[in-house]
Amino acid sequence: MKRMIKRFGKLTTASFIIMGIGVVTFLLTPVFLLIGADTDLLGILILDIGVVIYIIELIRRKKPNRLKLVALFVLISVLGIPILFSIISLIYYLITGKLLEI
Repeated sequence: MKRMIKRFGKLTTASFIIMGIGVVTFLLTPVFLLIGADTDLLGILILDIGVVIYIIELIRRKKPNRLKLVALFVLISVLGIPILFSIISLIYYLITGKLLEI
């Protein structure tokens, strides 16, 4: 593990681990459905967080030119929408006790 952190960096390694947890959670959805837990959206959300962290590390490490930087910021913004919505719905649920309906 130390070699991997030394080779890729802490943030990249953490993002790959988070993406792996998201993929495993998504793929184990049929098993979790047997016990009554629906984890497909949770797995995709965890994978999305890992991808956003990886793109941030890519921007920090590679220093892309202006056009690529704008494209990566737009990609982060689009990928951040489900994360923001889940945070808002969690806060709403904790305050009111009801699920947020669209």
